[in-house]
Amino acid sequence: MVLQRGDYELSKFAVPLSANQTKQSNIGRVDIPASVTRMESPVRNDDSALREVMHIQPEAVDPDRQITAVYRVEGSVPLNKMAEEAAIENSTGTWTLVGYETLELRKKYGAKIFRMTGSGNSGYISLAFEASNYDPELGGINCLLSDIAGNIFDMAILDNVKLMDVNFPKYWVEAYKGPKFGVEGTKKVAGITENRPVIGSITKPNIGIDTKTYAKLAYETALGGIDIMKDDEAIVSPKYCPLEARVSAVMESIDRAKQQTGKAVLYAVNITTRQDKLLELADKAIQAGANHLMVCAPYIGFGGMQALAEDPSVTVPIHSHRVGHAAFTRNPKHGIDVALWSKLMRMSGADQLHVGSVEGKFYFSAEETQHTITALRQPWLHIKPTMPVSSAGNRPASIGANIKTLGTDMMFLAGGGIHGHPDGSTAGARAMMQAARAALSGVPLAEAAKEHRELQRALITLELKH
Repeated sequence: MVLQRGDYELSKFAVPLSANQTKQSNIGRVDIPASVTRMESPVRNDDSALREVMHIQPEAVDPDRQITAVYRVEGSVPLNKMAEEAAIENSTGTWTLVGYETLELRKKYGAKIFRMTGSGNSGYISLAFEASNYDPELGGINCLLSDIAGNIFDMAILDNVKLMDVNFPKYWVEAYKGPKFGVEGTKKVAGITENRPVIGSITKPNIGIDTKTYAKLAYETALGGIDIMKDDEAIVSPKYCPLEARVSAVMESIDRAKQQTGKAVLYAVNITTRQDKLLELADKAIQAGANHLMVCAPYIGFGGMQALAEDPSVTVPIHSHRVGHAAFTRNPKHGIDVALWSKLMRMSGADQLHVGSVEGKFYFSAEETQHTITALRQPWLHIKPTMPVSSAGNRPASIGANIKTLGTDMMFLAGGGIHGHPDGSTAGARAMMQAARAALSGVPLAEAAKEHRELQRALITLELKH
């Protein structure tokens, strides 16, 4: 039987593929030292056989039957000891031998160590997990991560653990539908037919304005010709600007603007809430006229995203903010790699997902951002590409650098970069579109500004201050 790999790799650590398997991409961000030789761990004689079956050669990994994971680890014991204890804790064992954990059980269901690279008390370990331990539909990603990205972060012998990558058998990936719209679908609903990114706004101020004012701001912004506007992640349904009333008022404002501009505008309304209320709130938003939804992805989780994306009643795209992700992704030594987390959100159904900004107000790593964009857009069986979203400090002066670095299959959003324009939000939106068109046409901003007062004023006044 020819094995067909169901996944793509985010790092240099994945299992080598056979000649019959198709490798999609191999994106590496670190230099990997030579593999270390397995060392004997100071263990009792009665569990030596149990430990022996945990070690296999890379070519023994079955990508059709096993889920593989790569960890960067640092600790107080040799690398081999860290690998063995992590494999035990992440599968069938615990801190001591137990009666029913037989040699046969560990051999069949226990995690296997197939690669260790590094030296001394730090390096990379690659583990293979029996995929049948986890049902992709009942439990799914949530259950899987509870095991392979759970107690390992609390282990006393490990000072730092970073989960770098996870790869799945084909049948696991096929259990997920992924995004309904993705890159192409988002551009289609935005009415974009040319080769350009989606340009949009984030409503500012984030919170504090009532429904009437919110709708007025939406009207002014839509007049500027942008493609999409979205709620800030801070607002869902405060008493002074309740969700259903806000959606109705904003969509009415967008329709009024369309009568003057001829351009339809999308509105992504934030429905972040408890998981068992997500679909109910989505339905209320759509019934009120919403043509786009938004969620704060880290706080609704993979299960919440999947529930929304796979429900047939959700007929509009899902914009996914990654607010809060840095709590577990930013530390280079500990947590979960942001590209991996983004890959799992794509698998769960996010149509769009934030990736940072080239010249913005938040932490930015060009290498990390490109790595994340690759995870969202490269081919992956039936899973549609997720549209990467750049935000946080975008403005007319920086849109050219963003497009040059990140490409056109993107969404670029600006908050202060639009609403901070000295002549108001309509002028700010126009300036953003003018800057984007200039960048795409290869026209220097200074030259374009001579033809557009809105852009000229933006370049003078909208400069990011750190």
